[in-house]
Amino acid sequence: MSADAPSPPASLQGRHYLLVTLGCFRNEVESDLLRGALSRSGLGETTRINEADVALVMTCGFIREACDEGVDTILELAEVASTAPSRPPIVVLGCMSQRYGVELVREMPEISGALGADWAPDLENALRAVLEGERFVAPARAPRLSTLSRVADSSDGAQLYVRASDGCDRGCRFCAIPSIRGPHASRPVADIVEETARLCAGRQREVILLAQDLTAYGSEIDQGTDLAGLLREVARVEGAHWVRMLYLQPEGVTDRLIETVAAEPAVVCYFDVPFQHASSRVLRAMGRPGSAAEHLALIGRIRSAVPDAAIRSTVMVGYPGETESDFEELLGFIQEARLDWLGAFVFSPEEGTAAASLPGNVTAEVALSRYNKVLEIQEAQELRSAGDMSGRELEVVVEAVCELEGYDLVGRSYREAPEVDGIIYLLLGPGGRTPRPGEFVAAKIKGQEGLDLVGEI
Repeated sequence: MSADAPSPPASLQGRHYLLVTLGCFRNEVESDLLRGALSRSGLGETTRINEADVALVMTCGFIREACDEGVDTILELAEVASTAPSRPPIVVLGCMSQRYGVELVREMPEISGALGADWAPDLENALRAVLEGERFVAPARAPRLSTLSRVADSSDGAQLYVRASDGCDRGCRFCAIPSIRGPHASRPVADIVEETARLCAGRQREVILLAQDLTAYGSEIDQGTDLAGLLREVARVEGAHWVRMLYLQPEGVTDRLIETVAAEPAVVCYFDVPFQHASSRVLRAMGRPGSAAEHLALIGRIRSAVPDAAIRSTVMVGYPGETESDFEELLGFIQEARLDWLGAFVFSPEEGTAAASLPGNVTAEVALSRYNKVLEIQEAQELRSAGDMSGRELEVVVEAVCELEGYDLVGRSYREAPEVDGIIYLLLGPGGRTPRPGEFVAAKIKGQEGLDLVGEI
């Protein structure tokens, strides 16, 4: 701590916290920022509830299922905490708390404190209050992009998640993100590059740039600042062995961005583009542009410039007013697009969104049937894609020792983003050494295990 930095509050020094992180990759970054702030306040981290003076839960709250998981986690944590000698109070932070903070504290006696997405200004006051047996709810405040310096890195293996921007200016009628995270705000290029270089720290890393709308990066900064320029700067950081982007809105995937991916060796040829639907009628009802023809044209431009590109998307079925004709158009698009990976979701009416009150509800039975049909068609496509990979040599990052009998390790190539896509089962060749998790090695694809690849290193 520098001589000019304020001293941590005496009531917090030497205390310990237990931190549970829920939700997406962005929350891993959020929790790392929280760890840094807690350290500056004099607290140390523990993984044992018996040693914790306070328990913290970084929540997700974009969809109902995430909120349900948050509530279940809080109840489970409270039950475990009740067996600890000091019964540590529970403080919730993040997106669910941003949406429902006052209601959570009022309706759940298990919760002692609630801080929203912009938790930093109230953190020390909240900790002091709950440690003294009081309850604390942060005042309502519009979320804003954190300016805290990230000193912690809890990423496993080679992965390094870096937040490029936060918030969203889009008007998708089914989505609560703008009301939770606020308007889109980009971090300066220099800050992103500095953080990446500092956290690579001589290691070879897979740098994963995160945002709710990554293609909007730089739109509100200086003219000429954009995602393509950011990619070029990050790709030059020592230790940035791979650079991956999550997530790209279709209209933001410009020729300039595609050309940058093709030209920069460190930028992996991976495009995660959430199309959401293919029917222009449904897309307009969602508040999104596009059509099946426009989506296919974009996919064609990507594959023309980057022949080995892996393309992932997400689609939603059962949106209010979706007809059988709309759904058949979506199926036709999926078959023609030949996407490498696809996530499918059934529409969920999220509180506070315009879509929650739309007429023309699709019955749960019909929506589930459509969901299953999408998965059936996509699974057949992924099986074909896996078969086409046989004989290819890919660079892979080793993730862990394999628990499935018959294989030695598991890893991923540029084609697989962490957690959401497949994996590669790895066999050790004769006489070869065993690489450690986090290492990048060459693997020759020998076959497949279901939808996943099998390679030899």
